[in-house]
Amino acid sequence: MSDYPTLNKMGIKSVESVDKYTLRHQGDTDVLKIYYKRAKGSLLSRSKKFSFVRGRKNMPLEVRNSKAFEKMANISPQLVMALEELKKLEATRKEEKPQDPKQKFLADLDHLEKVMNSKMDEIRRQINELD
Repeated sequence: MSDYPTLNKMGIKSVESVDKYTLRHQGDTDVLKIYYKRAKGSLLSRSKKFSFVRGRKNMPLEVRNSKAFEKMANISPQLVMALEELKKLEATRKEEKPQDPKQKFLADLDHLEKVMNSKMDEIRRQINELD
């Protein structure tokens, strides 16, 4: 039996290649994005996105329009279990090799620069196609 049953059910078979993850909220949906470590030139995807709709209990309309209602949304139990497994996976990695914060920032900055340059090139290409 796997140490990460929820991640396996979500289709993540090789948890050792999970690099990092992000969680963001879009309206009534929580979006979990999992990034993988891939070799340069690999044809496998570098990330996988999962959406979890927040459940809400039946409540009167007056309550739904209040700010307190936003905090009452129920987070998906599958998302909670997946996050626990990802944190567990992250904790075992931190025990193995602590990373220098400066190197992490530099790597993140390099990655951001590549993504931004790629996106700017794509937008320029689309603008040129409009002519």
